Amino acid sequence: MSKTATFSISGHIVDVVSRRIFKGTLQIKNGKIASISEGNPGSDNFLIPGLIDSHVHIESSMLTPVEFARLAVVHGTVGVVSDPHEIANVSGVEGVEYMISNAKRVPLKFCFGAPSCVPATGFETSGAKITPDDIK
Repeated sequence: MSKTATFSISGHIVDVVSRRIFKGTLQIKNGKIASISEGNPGSDNFLIPGLIDSHVHIESSMLTPVEFARLAVVHGTVGVVSDPHEIANVSGVEGVEYMISNAKRVPLKFCFGAPSCVPATGFETSGAKITPDDIK
């Protein structure tokens, strides 16, 4: 669907701020909600805000960002904030760059933080080390 398209969608609108559900119609213009009207649209759809996972380690799922996205979006997730320190511990900056590159292939919004401790401690054996200069 084009961001310049104008259309409407009706259903049960879940208002998380007011903590209520009501029947209504959303008017969409240029990719944004232009108006919300209450009424009896006759649709059984539920219209809810997308969910954002605010802290996830995608590598812990043993999936690439593309495969993680495929499974997350069906549950309403529209964005994630990912801490890639596990892949950074193994593959360094190259591993983080892979995650970013792979994530660009899907419409789920990924935000990757800079790994803060690679390796986590001086007592750890890891495949890589990331310094403050690497983060810059």
